[in-house]
Amino acid sequence: MGIVSLITDYGYRDTYLAIVKARLLQKSPSLNIVDASNDIRNRDLLSVAHNLYRVLSTFPENSIHLVSFRYHIERKPSNDRFVPDLTRFLITRYKNQYIIAPDSGIFTILDPEFNEPVYQIFYDGEEKRQFFLLDVFVPATLHLLQEKPITEIASPVNDYFKAIGYDSFLTGNVLHLKEIYIDDFGNLVTNIRKEQFYKIAGKRRFTITMPGARINKISHSYDDEAFGQPLALFNHFGYLEIAINGASAMRFFLPSKMDKQKIQILVEFDD
Repeated sequence: MGIVSLITDYGYRDTYLAIVKARLLQKSPSLNIVDASNDIRNRDLLSVAHNLYRVLSTFPENSIHLVSFRYHIERKPSNDRFVPDLTRFLITRYKNQYIIAPDSGIFTILDPEFNEPVYQIFYDGEEKRQFFLLDVFVPATLHLLQEKPITEIASPVNDYFKAIGYDSFLTGNVLHLKEIYIDDFGNLVTNIRKEQFYKIAGKRRFTITMPGARINKISHSYDDEAFGQPLALFNHFGYLEIAINGASAMRFFLPSKMDKQKIQILVEFDD
């Protein structure tokens, strides 16, 4: 019995995911298939990486994570790096689990220190690129479930795309953060973890500032503040999160649906 998770941009309206699951179950009836996240929007690589981080943190060894979303389609050399390439599909083993994904830069967004072996999957026929989750990822998954060597279906590569994520940074007494994920409750997940935050903050007092809000403490739960009030807490996975008790922080800070800019989040420390 194996476990396969799906992180995709397919949504739930159409039958694509049902077809993928049916193909997997035809060959492996005892397989457990988990819908981790199938509503990735706007080709958001940071959202994909954040969801993948969550499943890797909680799934057992030898789980297989299928990451299928559309990014860019060109590929050309650029200062000894490469841009993403949807004609190439990769496998790696990371934290004792497998990840199968397009050549999108996801590995180094997931972990800037990523240094695991990466393999490019063999496949015949350009038409398989159209529905690669079914026609490329499913056969690779079934191969791994049989505990066969990766090298029978893929070859080692070193020139895969290595994307660079946005790191938090200090200018004087101001820490600059970025929102990397917005969940269905409208909570804003930032790119700093608890241990990093307190390493910088030490015992200093601080104020988290955003357009229209200032927060000067870390809460333990969403209901620590009055209904409708903004708050900051470290979520289950250790990331600093900005929320509003009983409401959507996204709608509060980005009231216009047309406003797709990232929210500026600053932490000001006292001397």
